[in-house]
Amino acid sequence: MDTETLYTELESALSAVGATMGAAQAHGLLCGMLCAKPDQDQAPWMAQVLENTAPKGEEAQAVLAALTRLFEAGKEALESSEMTFEPVLPADDAPVGERAAALAGWTEGFLLGLSLAGLPPHKDLGEDINELLRDFTEITQVEPDPDSEEANEAAYSELVEYVRVGTLVIQESLRPGPATKESGRQRSKPSPGNRTLH
Repeated sequence: MDTETLYTELESALSAVGATMGAAQAHGLLCGMLCAKPDQDQAPWMAQVLENTAPKGEEAQAVLAALTRLFEAGKEALESSEMTFEPVLPADDAPVGERAAALAGWTEGFLLGLSLAGLPPHKDLGEDINELLRDFTEITQVEPDPDSEEANEAAYSELVEYVRVGTLVIQESLRPGPATKESGRQRSKPSPGNRTLH
């Protein structure tokens, strides 16, 4: 299932049960937790996503099924040697403001996931990783420029790629080992490019 379909399905299911967390933030949360703790079980993640909700009946079944699919897809993508990982975000034909807000939510979820899963102290992570985490924190506040739609599109694409590659770099730094190095998945820190939509 492609990321746009995952996004649409989960966004609808979460809205139906009154969840405050959207699909993009839920995926970011999952990825942060899996980067810090590769053997992360899905139950704590689901509990965080569905906090303060009490889904019942068909709506409960639908949201749990959608979350399970996202968990399985997210874990598989992060573990793939084919570099198939992509943040789960709205389709490219959605308004850029909606996509930017989703990307901000994704990075916010990612940072929360790292924290909940037990991210090591920043002093032990290295400057490159700390810079990525600072950049991700800035992206949580990103807003498009209402007068520059074309520039917004270009900047958004750059930010998505920066987040995609940055996530994989953070993942590798938190769990390096012979298997990842041999698979060719070792990545250098991405170029920052244009980090804002202004």
